[in-house]
Amino acid sequence: MGKYGEKAVKLHDEKYNCCQSVVLAFEEEIGVDRDTLANLSANLGGGLGYAGEVCGAVSGMAIVSGFLGGWKDPKDQESKKISYDTIKELVEEFRDENNFSRCDELREQRKAGGSTCAELMSCAADMVAKKMGLE
Repeated sequence: MGKYGEKAVKLHDEKYNCCQSVVLAFEEEIGVDRDTLANLSANLGGGLGYAGEVCGAVSGMAIVSGFLGGWKDPKDQESKKISYDTIKELVEEFRDENNFSRCDELREQRKAGGSTCAELMSCAADMVAKKMGLE
């Protein structure tokens, strides 16, 4: 487990949801205050508020890579492509390692001995850190 994965797990232990934990692990690098980041990612845990959709840890990777990526100008189509390619690659890597990227599927897998939420958050945080050149 890398530095960012450890941070994400500690934040989850403080009762932040999966998305918040991944995002807040990068608070210093993102440069936005904790309350704002926590509010921004509040409803993305549990696969969008327990709806079972995209895993909160995966949503956290999207937020982190978006903040740390270079796409800011909506007219800059090259940066947009790079940004989209980055999160697509991260999601594919997450799926390759964990079989799924949907919360409901990951929960079912966990019942059969699959990864815990802490392990998934650690995985996601470390993946995005590496992809963004932080580890």
